[in-house]
Order: sequence, then C-alpha cells, then structure tokens
Amino acid sequence: MNNRLADLRNQIAFATEGDDTALMEHGISSIDSTTRLAQKQFNRWLDLEEAERTPSRLIEMLGFDYFTLLDLLTLARSRKHIEKYYGTAETGRFPDRLKPINIKADVDRAGEFRSIREINLEIRRLNLAAYAPLRYVLSHKQEAYDKKYSTEIRGGEGFFRQVDREESLIHLLRVNVLKRMESAVPSFALTVERQLGDVEATLARIEAHAEEVEEIEIEDVDIDDPAFESLLVGRKVKVLLKDVDLIRWKQDLIEDRNRLATLVAAARQVNAARDAKLIALREVIEHKCRNPINPGNRKVLVFTAFADTAEYLYAQLAPWAKSTLSVEAALMTGAGRNRTTLSGLHKDHASILTAFAPRSKERPEDLAGEGELDLLIATDCISEGQNLQDCDWLINYDIHWNPVRIIQRFGRIDRIGSPNERIQLVNFWPNMELEEYINLEQRVSGRMVLLDISATGEENLIEQQSGNQMNDLEYRRKQLLKLQDAVIDLEDLSTGCPSPI
Repeated sequence: MNNRLADLRNQIAFATEGDDTALMEHGISSIDSTTRLAQKQFNRWLDLEEAERTPSRLIEMLGFDYFTLLDLLTLARSRKHIEKYYGTAETGRFPDRLKPINIKADVDRAGEFRSIREINLEIRRLNLAAYAPLRYVLSHKQEAYDKKYSTEIRGGEGFFRQVDREESLIHLLRVNVLKRMESAVPSFALTVERQLGDVEATLARIEAHAEEVEEIEIEDVDIDDPAFESLLVGRKVKVLLKDVDLIRWKQDLIEDRNRLATLVAAARQVNAARDAKLIALREVIEHKCRNPINPGNRKVLVFTAFADTAEYLYAQLAPWAKSTLSVEAALMTGAGRNRTTLSGLHKDHASILTAFAPRSKERPEDLAGEGELDLLIATDCISEGQNLQDCDWLINYDIHWNPVRIIQRFGRIDRIGSPNERIQLVNFWPNMELEEYINLEQRVSGRMVLLDISATGEENLIEQQSGNQMNDLEYRRKQLLKLQDAVIDLEDLSTGCPSPI
C-alpha cells in the first residue's frame, strides 16, 4: 500500500541493526540491493497500461528474492487468512459486515454558502505569497539564495532548490484547504483565518520596513500526508527585503488578503444551526442509539482527519448526546486536547479507550464505577492497533484519500471475537460525484516536484510522490467507489501493491 520501498528498507535495517548481509544464510546476499531492484520493478509496473497493471503481473515482476525477504520478516494475519487456516471455533467469529451507509450532505442548510466547486476555484486563485518569499527574490540575487538554501541530493549529482520546496508546499496547502472544506466548514474557517493572519503579519513586516522576513512557521499540516513532513524539514529561510521585488510581493499579498477575508466572512456565517452535514450526523447518531443493530449497543465511533473538525464535533454533539440520549462522549485528537463528559474519568488515551470499550480492553471490575462512554470522536491517532470491538458503528465524517486508512479505521471494530452479531460502516461523502471531487484535487494541486527525504538520504527527486499521478488518482477512485458498496479487506484492493507496511 506504499509506493516507495524505502520505508520497508529502513524498517528492515532497524531490525537487522543496519547489517546489509544479515540474511545471507537465508539466500538474501544484500537487503539493500533486493529492495532497490523491487522498487525499480514496481516503478516499471506503474507505467504499464491499466489492463496489464494487475497484482499477478506485479508479483511476477518483483521476483523471488523480494518475496523471500517478505516471508522471512513479515506476518500476515488478515480476516480471510485466519478464517481459512486457523478457524474461529476457539477464538470466536468475526461479525457480519452490513452494507455501508453512504451520506452526501449539503454544506449549508440555508443554501447561501458557495459550492465546493466554487470554493475550489477561489483556492486555486490564491497566491499564498506569505509562504513563498523566495518566489519574489530579484533575478540577480537568486543564485546567492540557491547556494545558501538548496539541498544536495544523490551525493552531489543534483540539487533540490528551496524555491521548488516552497512551491510544492503551497500546492499541498491548497489541497489541505480543499480537504478541510470537505471535512467541515468551521475547520475550513479556522484554516483560512490562520492563513489570513500570516498574510497580515507579512504585510506588517514589509510596511514596517523590516530588514528581513523569516519564513512563516506553518501549523495547519495535520493532514495525513508524508509529503508535508519532508517539505517542512530544513533550514528556516530568511529573505532580505532589499533583495525582493516588494511591489509584486505586496500586490500578491493584498490579493490574498482580500480573497481570504471574503472566504472567512462567508464561512463564519455557517454556524451549527446551518451546518447541514453536522445535522445529518446528529440524525444518524440518534437513529442508531434509538434503533441499535445489536441489542442494547449504543456505541458509535466517529473518525475525522482533522483535530479542528473533531473538536468542533465534540463541542456540538457531546452536550446534545448527554441531554437527549443520555450518552456520555469523549474526544481524542492525539494532541493533548482529549475531553470527556464523564466526570472523574482521566483524559489520557488508555482511560478513555477503556471506558469506551471496557470488554475489549478487559477493564477490571473495581474500575467499573468510572462509567462507560458510548460516543467517541477521534482523529486517526487511534486508527491502528486498538481493539474497540465493543462498538458496532463506525462513521467516517470525512473520507480519507487513502483507502487503506479507511480499512484500518474499520478494523477497530471489525475484529475476531466481537460480541456483536453485525457491524455498520457509515461514510460521509462530498455532495458531488466522486470522480469530479478527485479531479478537483488534481487541479488544485497542479504539478509538484517533491524531494523524498528518507533515512538513507539517497532517494531521487520524485514527481507527484509516486511515479505516475494519474495511476494514483485512478487507483484511489476505484477503491473509494468500491467502499461505497462494501467493506473490503486489504487483499481485496485491486491494482495495488501487496505490502506489509
């Protein structure tokens, strides 16, 4: 499920203490050479026509050594694998998966807020000039800044220019704003407000005739995208104002300020009473609690990609759930901002998860007096490695671009030995055709060149994070369409790369 094998190579290096010949006795003369060859073959596979780009063809191209390596160091324990080879007589059965419920909610109940299409156009028009000071460096000064801030790659064979890093980051910031718009208008408003503040701060420095401007610290990057991590690594850029085209920079900053201020004003009009998506979520939760699919089970797990969205949902739903449904709620974001309506309950991860899934977490009887949570709102900080099968309903409030993440989320409740006969997945989708929404991301991101900064420091410059963006978009489109009709397992993902990562 990962387009680059550097992550796998690094994990193996950790396990083998960096000894490239650690598996020599098992037929692998060089771990590094084996993974590098597999990467080349995978890149070749990506470039094949769609009809030829099948899992079986990939397995054939990757070769024997790569799968020997995987057999030596990985374990696969999928649902199908367990049912086929182990049986469930002693361990208990897997719950039945009901067909996913798909909801396409409007943005504004009053119908006054602009559509996602129109907002996307505004996002594409943003210069985001506050985050790209090197864009405005005078031509005769550019060489000096290149020498100071460029990153040497591949042992000096090439350089990754800081100005390219800035432009790539801006493309990702545009995508981030679009995804927050799809997630929740208040989350979108907070992001745009912060960007407006950055623009005004930069203009203030220019107006004050400061000697230099330092690159702005970007906070809104909690989108789950490893590309952000690599682009945020590096030295802080400082630009002397005497070295930049101040007239052009100010023009672009003022244009950004006007557009952002307009977006903020519009977004702030959509309060909770007008938030059609929030209202739809409340209706889903109430219906579930009043009509449980398993006797007496009122537990609901709500996932969102953004901490801002999670906090908004908790603020709007927790008091309502307690007063209307007698349901206790909690918030988990992984950022030290956990909350709960259960008085006296500690707000650490373990305490909240144990109160939400006391059976799965094997809570001792003497702690039963702490009470029980039935509504948990969380980010992907708990999407992996947690047994929460006390719950039988999982809601994706925003759809993650990576289909694997959706499957991982559902895996919190789709577990062997579940006390539930059946489990339900609910997906909230943008109120438009999926193909069109994926194309919005393609248009808003533009063409990017990103540097993959791995632990080896030897990766090539890569385009679009993987070999072929169109293949990637097509892959995501197909898998997300599948998820509208059924819950699928990792091994069911078509045209993907089998990987233990």
